[in-house]
Amino acid sequence: MKKNITLVFLNTASLLAMLFINYASNARLFSEVTVADISHKYDTLFAPANYAFIIWGLIFLLNLGFVIYQWTLIKNDPKQYIRRTGAWFLISNIANALWVYCWVHEWLGYCVMLILILLFSLIVLTVKLELELYDEPLSTIFFVWWPISVYLGWVMVAMIACIASWLIYSGWNNFNLDPAAWTITMLVTALLLNIFLIQIRNMRESAGVGLWAFIAIAVRQFDQHASIAFTAVIASLILIILIARHGYRNRLYLPFAKIKRGEWK
Repeated sequence: MKKNITLVFLNTASLLAMLFINYASNARLFSEVTVADISHKYDTLFAPANYAFIIWGLIFLLNLGFVIYQWTLIKNDPKQYIRRTGAWFLISNIANALWVYCWVHEWLGYCVMLILILLFSLIVLTVKLELELYDEPLSTIFFVWWPISVYLGWVMVAMIACIASWLIYSGWNNFNLDPAAWTITMLVTALLLNIFLIQIRNMRESAGVGLWAFIAIAVRQFDQHASIAFTAVIASLILIILIARHGYRNRLYLPFAKIKRGEWK
């Protein structure tokens, strides 16, 4: 039990530290600029409309639920969620916090490395916690699956955007491709990753975050780059169809069905 307490304490402390650093960066405590300022400075056509970033509030809330749920498992953790989480959630929090600090100081090369570490840690958590592979009660879905799934879905999008910003910072010429054509290539890549999550890992929630990003990209580019907006809309429609079809096929295991059956634990 002592090891469980230590792991959960570190997960909680690192999460609170990460949340503080995100707040401090927006309050300009580390730099005269914010994360949004740097994003605008190295803007890309792949970036979504500003409203899309409110999803961070949901991610932070779900992460809080994740660590609170782990505290309830300290004395009785039959599925070993704390042990399987290990230090990977801690690593994700450190990577997130360092990314924010590096971003506001325009150390974009370090930002790419850190977001890849963040993505890798979330992928490891997805595998170790066996997300979405088996039928589980609502408590597992709400407090284990959703926090990591939603986080992973957004970081996949953020990784592509971060790399694109770093390439602009580095003066890269996009293989001499037109910026719109390069953005469409990135959109197709993101779509294929989300299709993989649905078809292979049953992760509708992660794909739903991808859908959120595609719609926001379409909204932002609607009046400026019709080809990008059109591609984002098509990608959104594909994800809507795949998510709906997967949900229908697994309708007996959806949270709403479980709530009716009272399958909380």
